[in-house]
Amino acid sequence: MLTTTIIMGVIAITVFVFAYTKGVHLQGLKIAYSTGLRILPLLIIAFVIVGLVTSLDLSNSIRTILGNQSGLRGIGVGTIAGMLTPGGPFVALPLASVLLKSGAGIGPVMSYFVAWATWELMRTPFEIGFMGWKFVLIKWCSIIILPVIAGLTARVLFSWVNF
Repeated sequence: MLTTTIIMGVIAITVFVFAYTKGVHLQGLKIAYSTGLRILPLLIIAFVIVGLVTSLDLSNSIRTILGNQSGLRGIGVGTIAGMLTPGGPFVALPLASVLLKSGAGIGPVMSYFVAWATWELMRTPFEIGFMGWKFVLIKWCSIIILPVIAGLTARVLFSWVNF
């Protein structure tokens, strides 16, 4: 996490210097501030959920439902959970991390992650609005099996990896 933070800091400073030379740095900082205010409640809620789930120690339940031995049921549960997870990476990534650290298998977590990235149900109305229902229907027909394939592939090839 430290390396990523340092890289992002260097990128931010570089972009700031470039924006400063163009005279738009204050406008950029105002946009960053308003975006931060909009996202802050979601971040706080996501971190509260992660903290509470971690402190509840649901490891036994998570291992039972989503562990390496959960098979297709675990991959299915992961897929549905990913589809129903609202919000962006500030919600999905901490939840996926907690699942892995609590004993979920790589297959169910991978199916969760791929379903969240491709199936996210909350995004569908926007997709229909911008792209039309025909496009969205083709999209769904093209991706419907991806979370299951990803989960099974991760389970077969990487179930030996410990997190």
